[in-house]
Amino acid sequence: MYNAAVIEEPLSEGRFLDEQSLREFSKPALGMWLLAVLLEWTIIGLTMLVCNLWPYWWLWVLGVVVIGTRQHALGVMSHEGVHYNISRSKFWNDLLANWLTAYSLTYPVEAFRTNHRIHHRYLDTAVDPERVGVDNRPTDWDYPMPKRRFFLMLARDVIGVYQLQTTTLYKYLWVLPGNKLPHILKIVFLHSLAITIAVLTGHIWTYVLLWLVPLVTITLLCFRVRTAAEHCGLDRPEERYKRVQVDTLATTRTTFGCPITQFLIAPYNVCYHLEHHLYPSVPVFRLKSLHKVLMKQPAYFVRARVTRSFRQLVRELTT
Repeated sequence: MYNAAVIEEPLSEGRFLDEQSLREFSKPALGMWLLAVLLEWTIIGLTMLVCNLWPYWWLWVLGVVVIGTRQHALGVMSHEGVHYNISRSKFWNDLLANWLTAYSLTYPVEAFRTNHRIHHRYLDTAVDPERVGVDNRPTDWDYPMPKRRFFLMLARDVIGVYQLQTTTLYKYLWVLPGNKLPHILKIVFLHSLAITIAVLTGHIWTYVLLWLVPLVTITLLCFRVRTAAEHCGLDRPEERYKRVQVDTLATTRTTFGCPITQFLIAPYNVCYHLEHHLYPSVPVFRLKSLHKVLMKQPAYFVRARVTRSFRQLVRELTT
């Protein structure tokens, strides 16, 4: 629909690090990735255990919130697989990313990779596939927006009455060249196994209320806030996706705040999104260190869009 041939060479990608430094930063972080995934599944498992040991309604509500943020964290870990940052072996990279993260979230990492790599290459231009959200629901991405509308939108995510847009999200995550059936069968197998265990142990409501419900509420809320932080409110809405030249420094924001907020909404340094777009081969675990190195360069420091708290982010996203 859009002609990628008209997109000019990017302004700044890859020009701040020498080859040796980039090579060091870009080493796969398999051990740290496995520890992070183990931590997230441990938190999820313990949350489910606590909710079943003390079945108070308010504890289950809190459990939905906790597990939703950890599902989002697993999505961040699957994103590492999209960029082959888990293992040098593409086979092991995708196998680990799928079975330990993406399949439980109902998509394959190979399909996520298809559109996401195009997003990196044609960021904020007419051929950026992430424009689908703006095209389908422009009022949701019309930043800055009135503060009342912003918080009402987040509330609708939380209570699960505003999920038609998930269809668009799943279309983005399921653009897979080749046969989708093997991945569909593996995802069905994994969730069927979980359902079977839940039924046999008398915990089917644990699967429904503490896995499926967070997946379509809190996880989407975290995704919305993080996505808005990454690329929204940096330019006038009518100018988004009109660029003919990729300019990461003008269209991407790094946001960080207190450790608790980052743990809940932007875990594992994923909030350093400007650094990620400039150097997607760098694992998230090194993005904070990369940020410190880049900030010492005047050409980067002057133009970098850095928001130093989520409270400040809300001010930038709302009127």
